[in-house]
Amino acid sequence: MPDDIAPAETADNAEAVSEPTQTTETSDDNWRSSLSEDLRDNPSFSKFKDVDSLAASYVNLQSHLGRDKIAKPVTDSDWDDVYEFLGRPESPEEYEVALPEGLPEEIASQFNDETLSSFKQEAHKLGLNADQVKSLIAWQAGSMGSQHDAYKGMVDESMEKGETALKAEWGRAYDQNIGFARKAFEEYGGEQLAAKMEASGLGNDPDVLKAFANIAKTTMADNDLAGPSSGTRMALTPDEAKAEASTIMAHPAYMDKHHPEHTSMVKKVQGLFNQAYGE
Repeated sequence: MPDDIAPAETADNAEAVSEPTQTTETSDDNWRSSLSEDLRDNPSFSKFKDVDSLAASYVNLQSHLGRDKIAKPVTDSDWDDVYEFLGRPESPEEYEVALPEGLPEEIASQFNDETLSSFKQEAHKLGLNADQVKSLIAWQAGSMGSQHDAYKGMVDESMEKGETALKAEWGRAYDQNIGFARKAFEEYGGEQLAAKMEASGLGNDPDVLKAFANIAKTTMADNDLAGPSSGTRMALTPDEAKAEASTIMAHPAYMDKHHPEHTSMVKKVQGLFNQAYGE
């Protein structure tokens, strides 16, 4: 090999050997540097620390594609879309209503067409779906029915206690005085009042019966009360029987065994005691 070219070749070889080999490394901190220039600075990637987190987000996104979604509502029209998506019918009239079976007529009658129509209109504005409206009306009707039954039970119990007390107070005159009260209803209030009293339950209220029985006794003739062809003496309440017995016992003839009316008075007092004490 000629001496004049050896140094040049040696220099060229040395330069080739000393030139560093450039490699591209991608770490967790600079993984975006491997992306194209138009993507690496996109702010959407700033929340991903590495390629794995980006891939995981993509997989999650893919799993949600195709599902029904609701956009966040802003306008009234947006809200209408949401309500319809959740099951609200197109118009209030399309809501279906079903009242519980066995609902008392007094309660069922309150759910008339006018009331239900008004409720449906409001429910439609609030965006309630068909199942919600059906359930709400059924619940309300059932609740009102339970309250009605509970109240009726208390009234019936009160009436029963009052009737027991009235029977004890009137004794043998109970049925008779009930009839007197009914006659007073008709005499001074007519059939209309009697019907209202019966419908409201007041016609069976012990205090009302006592009041009208006393009205009948003080304002109506015995023949009108017992009937012109009755021929029987009106029954007395225990208190009335005791009061009449006391009046007879205060008569001189009752205490005088030799008085011609003594025996009849004693029998009469005995009969009054029987009425008073239920013997």
